[in-house]
Amino acid sequence: MIELSEKKIDELKKSIPIKVGERVRYLRKLKGLTQTQLAELVGKDRQYLYKIEKAVVTPNVVTISALAIALEVPLKEFFDIDI
Repeated sequence: MIELSEKKIDELKKSIPIKVGERVRYLRKLKGLTQTQLAELVGKDRQYLYKIEKAVVTPNVVTISALAIALEVPLKEFFDIDI
């Protein structure tokens, strides 16, 4: 089992929201959706989706799952990002 250092955890806290936001934006654009359209599909407002894409907020697992469903992407593919 690998033990994560505090430095590595801090790096993850900074990098993961950025990568998730980039992934949401990429998949949203790939589907031809606006932020408003995607936000409506998942029951959020456009500003919240903007904040996800800009890594201002980190969505919880339920929100990420809803985004994956709305974007018609398997959850495992949604997380196909390098960390």
